[in-house]
Order: sequence, then structure tokens, then C-alpha cells
Amino acid sequence: MEKANAPKVAIIVAFFLACTKVAFGFLVNSMAIVSSAADSILDVISSSINYIAIKKAEEPPDEKHPYGHAKFESLATYIQSLIILISGGFILYKSIIKIIHKQAITDLNTGIYIMLLSLITTFFLVSYLTRVAKKTKSSIIEADALHYKVDILSNAGILVALIIIKFTNFQIIDPILSMLVAFYIIYSAIKLNIKVSMDLLDAEIPPEIKEDILNILKEFDEYHLDTHKIRTRKAGNKKFLDMHITLCRNLKLEDAHKITQLIENRLKENIEDLDVTIHMDPCDVKNCPGFDACNNHKIRLDKI
Repeated sequence: MEKANAPKVAIIVAFFLACTKVAFGFLVNSMAIVSSAADSILDVISSSINYIAIKKAEEPPDEKHPYGHAKFESLATYIQSLIILISGGFILYKSIIKIIHKQAITDLNTGIYIMLLSLITTFFLVSYLTRVAKKTKSSIIEADALHYKVDILSNAGILVALIIIKFTNFQIIDPILSMLVAFYIIYSAIKLNIKVSMDLLDAEIPPEIKEDILNILKEFDEYHLDTHKIRTRKAGNKKFLDMHITLCRNLKLEDAHKITQLIENRLKENIEDLDVTIHMDPCDVKNCPGFDACNNHKIRLDKI
């Protein structure tokens, strides 16, 4: 529930900030504030897409999507990265135009108050989104938090620029700072795009999580000869693992199933949102541990 509410809060806050910045940005003729307003408008669109994606991703598997809908989160994050990239490009363009036309800010005090309000509001929003992202381990909420963290930096930079202009009347600092913010936004968008593209291309899960999986499998060495063909991928906050394990060829099918079920349950208990598929292979005749080993398996299985 909290995961779905996070984008709603972000939409409301971003819409409020966008309206405020648009109104006062043009009023005081500050390109930095107007560019920040454009970014807030895109924030509304981005968080709206996130909300729709989260609702869709939570739908259970169906006939057309047997692996579930978790990749809707990754797709939404990818779209968000493109929106952020467009936002950075727009800010860069408008900043260059202002430098060419040498436009001055008309009301610095109002601009300072607006950016201070925006900075404080965005700070609390980022704190909330970060907490939800850590709690739910949602990549899309994490991306939203990252997006608004960029806003904190840009808002802080604009606020500092307005204060400098107030005391020095160095008007060129406004579009120059906007350009620096634009470059940082573009960099963040490209970084986010590359990261989420790995999910869409079925790249492996993070190394630290895979290491946890391998350590858990080692706990069951006495039940099987080896594990192989281990494959992992990620979709949103959902993780997928499929692998083969080699078992004694003399085990009953029921006992072999108990072993794989035991391993699967242990993995799911320790790795959140993990989907596991295990394929059983019989050992070859030369490597078969023999009758005694199978009986030892049975003794341990009876205690499960």
C-alpha cells in the first residue's frame, strides 16, 4: 500500500511546486526558476507514469504474462530516464537563449523565497521516497527518489545563484548555473537509463545478491553433488533464479523433490521477492555416491 501511495504524494508535491515556480518564475523573469518549473512539470508526468506502472506490476501472472508484470516497473523507470533527459535538454536550450538576449531578473527577493520553499518541500519528499524505496526495495521508487534528489541540488544551486545576484548584480550567473544544472540532469538521466536497461536486457542480479544465493546453496552440499547452469535476472524488484542440481540417481523421485523443495524454500526465506526454478539431474554411473549415500539422504529427509 505504501509503495503505491509514494507516487501519489510525489505527484501532489510536484504539481504544487510546478504551479508555484511557473507563476513566479515568469513574474520575476528568472530563467533558473522557469527551468526548475519545467523540471517539476516533468516530475508530475514521471511520477504519474510510476504510479500506473506500480499498479500494473502488482498484478498477478496471467496467461499472456506467466512471469508476472514486474518489468512494467523497469519500463516505467526507462521512460522516466528519457523524461529527465528531455528536461535537461530543455533547460540547457532556454539557458543559452537567456545568455544571448541578456535578460535580467526583476524581483530577486520573491525568487529567493520561492526557491527556498521548493528546496525545503523537496527535501522532505526525498526523505519520504527514500524510506519507502528501502522498505519496499522498489527500483521505480528508488528512481523517483533519485530524480527528486537532483531537484534538491538544482534548487539549492538556483537559490545560491539568486543570493549572489542580489548582492553582486552579476545576472549572467542565473543562466550559467541553469546550464550546469542541465548538464547534471542529463548525466543523471543517462546513468539511470543505462542501469534500468540492464534489467530490460535480463542482465544478472547484483553480485552481492548472487553471492548470498551461492552461500545458501553451499549449506546443502550434503544433499547434492553439484549445482550448475545457474542463471539470474531481475525485473523491477522481482528476482528470478533458475538452476540445475545433480542428485544421486538412486534417490526416489519423492525424496529428490523434497531436497529441491527444501533448497527453494531456504532461498526464498533469505532472498526477498525471489522466484526459483530448479531442474534435477541424475548423477552418472561413475560418479554415483551409491546406496549408502542415498540412505543417508533419506535419514536426513525424514527429519524435515
